[in-house]
Amino acid sequence: MLLEIGTITIGNITRARKFGERMNGSDCLNLNSELWLYREDLSSRWYIMLVFAFLYLIIIAAGIIGNSCVILAITRNKSLQTVPNLFILSLSCSDIVVCCTSATITPITAFKKEWIFGEALCRIAPFIAGISLCFSTFTLTAISIDRYILIRFPMRKPITHYQAVGVIAIICAFAATITSPIMFKQKLGEFENFCGQYCTENWGANESQRKIYGAALMFLQLVIPLTIIIISYTAISLKIGQSMILKGAKKQKTDNWEMELSDQQRIAVKRRQRTNRMLIGMVVAFACSWIWSVTFNILRDYEYLPELIKTQEYIFGIATHCIAMTSTVWNPLLYAVLNLQLRAAFIDLMPHWLRRHLNLEGDNSSPLLNHPTMTITNKPSKQHTLIPAMDNHTCQQV
Repeated sequence: MLLEIGTITIGNITRARKFGERMNGSDCLNLNSELWLYREDLSSRWYIMLVFAFLYLIIIAAGIIGNSCVILAITRNKSLQTVPNLFILSLSCSDIVVCCTSATITPITAFKKEWIFGEALCRIAPFIAGISLCFSTFTLTAISIDRYILIRFPMRKPITHYQAVGVIAIICAFAATITSPIMFKQKLGEFENFCGQYCTENWGANESQRKIYGAALMFLQLVIPLTIIIISYTAISLKIGQSMILKGAKKQKTDNWEMELSDQQRIAVKRRQRTNRMLIGMVVAFACSWIWSVTFNILRDYEYLPELIKTQEYIFGIATHCIAMTSTVWNPLLYAVLNLQLRAAFIDLMPHWLRRHLNLEGDNSSPLLNHPTMTITNKPSKQHTLIPAMDNHTCQQV
């Protein structure tokens, strides 16, 4: 399960409470001071806070700017408003929400220990964080399935924009449903002798149910989606490889039109490979970002954390969460490197002086007209115009 606001504090607060109860009088204890005194918890040190504050600021800024560029690029260019890009657009919206909620509230709470955001956010913020993780994995799964169908059945009619919006809505609803227990189990309360209020996940006497739910959520959030994604892209890679072998085995005919057709086919295959690399890169980046946080939370729930990690629970928790938040940064970078159309659209979003300073004036700055998918239909022959039309839904995957 993802790093939820307040849940990481339960074990430490409970243990701190035991030695805190020894005090007499009405003065309350500061949990940060007590954790440093009895356990030398590094999360209470100012220099550790400064390092993580710097890292989170970079992640939040890069995530918001990068994903905003993706949203602007797609909404401003009709040629980019394809079905796969609708899914990419929804991922960028989700990542911005993550930057504004989980990437800001969680580190503040982890270092301050007290909950300062009120009872409503105590319930809503972990719920939003859970939805965003589920939404991202389910959307990546939907992209892989859609991609597999297009490659495996090239003559089949692709899903429409309205159907894609429907799929996105279903993903949102399902993600909200399976993460709803998080919202209902979050409680804001006080601990005797300690200053402030604390937002914790409270299952009461049903602690075993919390563990079962956490494990089930991990399988629904990560294990099952990633399994489907791996199977889909493996099948896609095998299909494309098989297609290249079959085309390479054919004799190249001397007729000029046939040679040109073969060139167009090779361009289409390379385009598919580049698109697959980008999509696979998105999945790998997401999995590598989140696996540490998910593993940490599961091991903590089942009390399998090594003793060293237990004594520095906050540091390891916030470190794995920080790594997870980098998932909001990788996708825009992958689009810029591996997607020629989005790269050109990103360049067009830059101010003129910045493009000139970076020597990008002649680099695809006229967005999408110079891309191979836009030039195939410029042939005068009707036969030539049929080539992209038959594979149009695949060409637009770039």
